Amino acid sequence: MEASAPKRGSVNMLWAKIETLGRHLRDLGGARSRTHGSRSLLTAAEFQEELAILGLSGRMFDPKDYAEALGDYLNISIAIHVIPDDWYPELLRRLAISGRLGELHYSEQLNLAAIFVPGSLPALVLTLTILHELGHLAAGDLLIEPSKEASGTHHRHVEEAEFATFSTKKGKKLARGLPFAEEALREREANLRASYALFAGCLGNDSPYAYAMYSVL
Repeated sequence: MEASAPKRGSVNMLWAKIETLGRHLRDLGGARSRTHGSRSLLTAAEFQEELAILGLSGRMFDPKDYAEALGDYLNISIAIHVIPDDWYPELLRRLAISGRLGELHYSEQLNLAAIFVPGSLPALVLTLTILHELGHLAAGDLLIEPSKEASGTHHRHVEEAEFATFSTKKGKKLARGLPFAEEALREREANLRASYALFAGCLGNDSPYAYAMYSVL
């Protein structure tokens, strides 16, 4: 995919604005997140249902196409920034400390989302990282209150592998189900969305689940 790389002189300024916005939004008072029902992890068939809603089921697409379709559906602007390592080495340090490969910043008030990934990532890893962060947006994970994390894994029915979910603040998401209460499960499902999107985008009409979900529209 064609990556967007800001000019060297603008990277620090852009990052400072994003960090300031993030701190401001975290400080805003909001409705408390509550555990609200349970569900199982997203399946490949259910992901195709989401692709059908976006108009991508049965089509070949890349992360840029997925981001544009998701942004149109959520009515937000999604910017993907692939930052050369020598332009902003602090990004690499931040990611190394956190154990993540990319960062996602989201402002519901500004209808804006920005994904930052280092340019040194191998092509496949770069693609999966971008799709992972887009998966968080699709799931509505950023609409929950981060201070109200659940501890441990919550099962409703062990045999069905259902896990507790959180209610969300006002905001639009693509997923039918609510975000998981446990952060580790949200990360796991974002990984699933990334892998589903990678294979669906490569296979297009050859995907075994393509078009099967159109009946839900």
